Amino acid sequence: MLLPLLLAALCLAARPAPAHACQLPSEWRPLSEGCRAELAETIVYAKVLALHPEVPGLYNYLPWQYQAEEGGLFYSAEVEMLCDQAWGSMLEVPAGSRLNLTGLGYFSCHSHTVVQDYSYFFFVRMDENYNLLPHGVNFQDAIFPDTQENRRMFSSLFQFANCSQGQQLMTFSSDWEIQEDNR
Repeated sequence: MLLPLLLAALCLAARPAPAHACQLPSEWRPLSEGCRAELAETIVYAKVLALHPEVPGLYNYLPWQYQAEEGGLFYSAEVEMLCDQAWGSMLEVPAGSRLNLTGLGYFSCHSHTVVQDYSYFFFVRMDENYNLLPHGVNFQDAIFPDTQENRRMFSSLFQFANCSQGQQLMTFSSDWEIQEDNR
């Protein structure tokens, strides 16, 4: 009698834990990059200079930090500001300034990842402790690689300012956009 109970207990203990699934609100719908860009606090174009592992502590605690201890990789990135959006920006720092962007890594429901020596467009926000964090508007991506398509999209949505020498975003205008601007 003890053996069947012991086997049952072992089987229950050996069952894999239920996966932590992401639950979005039932009325959630994806938003376009343009729509999310208008809702983001700030958009910056920056180059990742270095990656630094984040150690949980009293002054750098983030609500999702416990997930990093469950197999996620939690880090911050030292970035060099190349440009920021010309209006509506909370940042007033010159190009070439170095900033720390925290809250990066692989989490159970999303990923905010970057690679050293690459440039990205970042949607960022500032928390109550003045940390810069990715701003995942609508639970969607907050980091966009530096591609021609993304340059075209962001330069058509916003005028970028405070750009470092040689980093001014190229504005790619189609004939249709030129006609619309001339109306």
